[in-house]
Amino acid sequence: MGGVILSINAGSSSLKVAVFDEETLDTPVASASVEGIGTNDSCFIPGGTYGSSDTRTLPIPTMDAAIQLVSQWLTSEVHSTPIAIGHRVVHGGERFSDAALIDDGVIEYLTSLTPLAPNHMPDTLAAITAFRTTYPTVSHVACFDTAFFTQVPTVAKTLPLPKELGLRRYGFHGLSYSSLLHSFTSHEGNVAARGRIIMAHLGSGASVCALKDGHPIDMTMGFTPVSGIMMSTRTGDIEPGVLTYLQQEKGYTTEAITELVSKKSGLLGVSGLSADMHTLLQAQHENSDAALAIELFCYRITKQIGAFAAALGGIDSIIFSGGIGERSAEIRARICQTLSFLGIIVDEQRNDAHERLISADTSGVGVHVIPAKEDISIVTQTAALLQERAPA
Repeated sequence: MGGVILSINAGSSSLKVAVFDEETLDTPVASASVEGIGTNDSCFIPGGTYGSSDTRTLPIPTMDAAIQLVSQWLTSEVHSTPIAIGHRVVHGGERFSDAALIDDGVIEYLTSLTPLAPNHMPDTLAAITAFRTTYPTVSHVACFDTAFFTQVPTVAKTLPLPKELGLRRYGFHGLSYSSLLHSFTSHEGNVAARGRIIMAHLGSGASVCALKDGHPIDMTMGFTPVSGIMMSTRTGDIEPGVLTYLQQEKGYTTEAITELVSKKSGLLGVSGLSADMHTLLQAQHENSDAALAIELFCYRITKQIGAFAAALGGIDSIIFSGGIGERSAEIRARICQTLSFLGIIVDEQRNDAHERLISADTSGVGVHVIPAKEDISIVTQTAALLQERAPA
């Protein structure tokens, strides 16, 4: 075994860590994840396989508690100092379009971006700080979700606001989409990967992006990770007039609106029951609000796929990923059921079995289920940066 590279992925409600041998970056030698941080369903999953018999449900109220739990697990799993640690960072702002070595100056800049991703950046920075403290002599590398969208056409980046404000759309979930594109190229081939593709990363955070000729041309998430399609607790895109109304007529402060659109809306807000899709699916036949939340979630994604089909001039492939996209056959079927006019036909048996290809043989569009492998994107970018900086 060669040197060890760690992948650290601190999300809005999860913390995932994976251990890689530097000589085989396509598969981790060990992994663990903490999911549902701050909820009643929080759990620690050694091996990182959702629903495995090793899953332990226990109170994990904060990201700091999750970091401590994962650090203890790492101590038992990794018996040598890593050669590098790659960290997922949601926002790279205007400064970063590629992975970067983390130093105090980078930390200062990333901290300044917190207002653009308040649900993510504090936990990300907490994880970076904790692991830099534990491994002070190791190279720490920031790998950015926004970097994947650097070359998106100007028209898709532009917000309809005065230019002097200096605001634009960035795009997020880029590490996930990068891994999906790599997997799709490896398994389905270069021709398929250069076709007209719509990827749907559906998890606690959810987004959709459109690709053509192997590059993204548009994405649902824009200026912040709250934008785009409806999510577990986030509104996604919402009419600005609603927010000014809440401020002017209901006395909402900026902080209260941020809390509302980030943590109290989406599936949770509409259902009044839960942000968890599995819980809502179980309750939908007895709870009309749960049923409405699911219907709205699927409806908005279906509309977005239709919009991206227009932007692409058609669709050749759809890829579902993320916790909901990978695990829920019902959600995939409901999203696709009204898209038959685009030639999309889902094979029920394949879908229920969660096969990689779930479209029917007669479908004009390939519909795929591919696990997101953000950890592979992270360690690949980390190793590449170290190689670039190695002495000749």
